[in-house]
Amino acid sequence: MGAVLLACAVLTGIPVMCQAADTLPTTPPSGYDSVQSNIPHGQVNYITYQSKATNSQRRARIYLPPGYSTSNKYSVLYLLHGIGGNEDEWYSNGSPNVIFDNLIAAGKIQPFICVLPNGNATGSGISDGWTNFTSDLINSLIPYVESNYSVSTDRLHRAVAGLSMGGGQSFNIGLLNLNRFPYVGAFSAAPNTLSNSQLFPDNGTSAKQLMKFLFISYGTNDSLINFGTGVHNFCDSNNIPNTYFLIQGAGHDWNVWKQSLWNFSQMACAKGFTDTVPAEPISAFSKIEAENFSNQSGIQTETCSEGGQSIGYIENGDYVVYNNVDFGNGAKNFKARVASAAEGGKIEIRLDSITGTLVGTCPVTATGDWQKWADATCSVSGAAGKHDLYLKFTGGSGYLFNLNWIQFGEKGATVTAGDLNGDNSVDATDFALMKMYLLGSIKEFPAENGLEAGDLNNDGIIDALDFAIFKKILLNVN
Repeated sequence: MGAVLLACAVLTGIPVMCQAADTLPTTPPSGYDSVQSNIPHGQVNYITYQSKATNSQRRARIYLPPGYSTSNKYSVLYLLHGIGGNEDEWYSNGSPNVIFDNLIAAGKIQPFICVLPNGNATGSGISDGWTNFTSDLINSLIPYVESNYSVSTDRLHRAVAGLSMGGGQSFNIGLLNLNRFPYVGAFSAAPNTLSNSQLFPDNGTSAKQLMKFLFISYGTNDSLINFGTGVHNFCDSNNIPNTYFLIQGAGHDWNVWKQSLWNFSQMACAKGFTDTVPAEPISAFSKIEAENFSNQSGIQTETCSEGGQSIGYIENGDYVVYNNVDFGNGAKNFKARVASAAEGGKIEIRLDSITGTLVGTCPVTATGDWQKWADATCSVSGAAGKHDLYLKFTGGSGYLFNLNWIQFGEKGATVTAGDLNGDNSVDATDFALMKMYLLGSIKEFPAENGLEAGDLNNDGIIDALDFAIFKKILLNVN
């Protein structure tokens, strides 16, 4: 049965092929979904996890690739079924384990883990189990998998795909949670697909920034084809890269869904889903944009009034992770660009895990509005070398603050106390800059290390106490 790649979006005027190789997507070879006896086979097991979304134990299947070892870190695909199905539907009808085993043996993909959940998270008092599954997946199933299996926990190694009702869920979950799922596959998506205005609330800005691969497929005789086609057309008209794969003469059936999975898995891998090449270290002393996290819990990205994106909707206990941050010979202070219409909170700065070494705690105070930005600072001790950086947010109830970017100060840099403009002298000009900073008319000092130079009592913040000390310096009062 023929397969045709109809269209791929164009970004910045350059055609984006959106495919693993020049030949994909295409019709798989004969036997692609048949068990081969002369190759290694993975394992498919049941798992049971406690769901916060249903307040009950729920079951899923999990595929572990051949040679699964805790010495390796694996990517994870969450593969969703259609209406009337459960965690057994893909395994019983779609042979995903067979497809993956064959592709791995042929060297077409790197090994990864595939989780087959029950996408209908029903329970007492729950009116829509399909919608409730989003909470189940994000808040319960993913944490369970990441706690019990040797998997990469950053967004670049997590994908979601599904058929029919599960295809609509993949659109709804993936496109609204691109900070968790940059690879999205929707096979014969059903009418539960949200409208484009809901799937792309910022008209596609986040999708263009965060999405690595979007795959949409149908049989040409499928009566539901308009739902995914509408998403594809929106993407094309807004320069959002996507792959639109039609299987000629096919309907709403396993022939489409198995072919789609065969193509999607290879193409997602080619887009980075299973990449294991270590990322270049991030300098702790350069400005790190908050939205460029490797992993997170609880937060969301949003448009920032100072340009680009920031992270928000931060509540007590939420956190973000930045992998492979290089602190060199040591960091001595921390600076965060923050905004809060509430009471603020604190940023715990930890190394290598959410309960890892605490190297500093940065207080964040109210700024008067969620987009009124100010600097929050603190001293840092014990951060040197390369680490995964965890920022844990703590405070009271409700949303705490927004975060735009962070930056550390390098230990050992020569700083003259009070030299806020970097001219190697301390005078009335620096005093005026201090006054302007405290009044909020400037956001930072001209000197590269002005923040540290202005913290005259070394308490991690610049306030009236530093202003009083500055007066004494100018008056030469001991």
